[in-house]
Amino acid sequence: MIKLDLKDKKLLYQLDINSRQSYKEIGKKIGLSKDAVSYRIKQLQEEGIIRQFHTVIDVGKLGLISFRLYLKFQNTNQKKESEIIEFIKKQKNIPWCASFDGEYDLGIWVLVKSIKEMNSFWKELLDKYLNYISKKSLTIFTKVSYFPRVYLLEGRNNDKEYVFITEPEKANIDSKDIEILQLLAPNARIPLLEIAEKLNMTPKTVASRIKELQRKKVIIGYRTRFDLDKLSYQYFKLHINLHNITKEKEDNLRNYFFTHPNIIYDNRVLGGDDIEIEIQVKSLQDLRKIIADIKSSFSDIIQDYHYFLIYKEHKALFLVSDV
Repeated sequence: MIKLDLKDKKLLYQLDINSRQSYKEIGKKIGLSKDAVSYRIKQLQEEGIIRQFHTVIDVGKLGLISFRLYLKFQNTNQKKESEIIEFIKKQKNIPWCASFDGEYDLGIWVLVKSIKEMNSFWKELLDKYLNYISKKSLTIFTKVSYFPRVYLLEGRNNDKEYVFITEPEKANIDSKDIEILQLLAPNARIPLLEIAEKLNMTPKTVASRIKELQRKKVIIGYRTRFDLDKLSYQYFKLHINLHNITKEKEDNLRNYFFTHPNIIYDNRVLGGDDIEIEIQVKSLQDLRKIIADIKSSFSDIIQDYHYFLIYKEHKALFLVSDV
């Protein structure tokens, strides 16, 4: 376990809110010089705690449909499962996939332009591996919100929400905007000058286009991927089914998710379970405490629940190449 001091935790939190802000801006917020911020970030990268700075893009604004696919394997060994995962990783419409412990073995985010494109991938997957899949769940994301990792600052509740998956409604953007997004998606801290040189544009034009993409809410924010194992945190998905629900009761439940420091995603889906949230905690015991609190606070509407552990990400691109 790597020991982080309070300044490190404040630094990680600022990078989670906006990983593109300057070292000087971060320094002012946490009481460090620009050089000290630069040094600490380099140290955190070398230690493997900071894995990537990435841009959060509302893929619905690009006209893309977001599917969520869960798979449970059968009749497989490690070699066969690795083969299936490699097949999925190579698909250009898959920005993210990860291994689970629990009801399902693999979670996949699929981004497509049409139902036809999704059906093509689905048929190819089943043609190749149907005999190795015992259970599957396919749903459509309608809205996904992420919340900053306030648990890094002990004792605080969250007060920020960023919606990065919406229903497809293409924004008025052109091919140059797409090229900028493709460069920003895996590297939120890429300099304006580098983008300008790669795309044969002026830095001023790039800056103007990025500002406009933010205004149109195509770019939602800039975030950081951490190695949770090195932070001694575990990553869980919790699914909940409801009954006796009213709009007021659901709003109260959603507000609980919004403010809780350990809940980092609220996924709304078409199909699947009523509630799907993602939680990062230090132990299974901590997860159980959160579940117990939810059940106690909302006992009149909680019907049942189940959870599973996300223990390994195999692919995390945040945008597909074919937009």
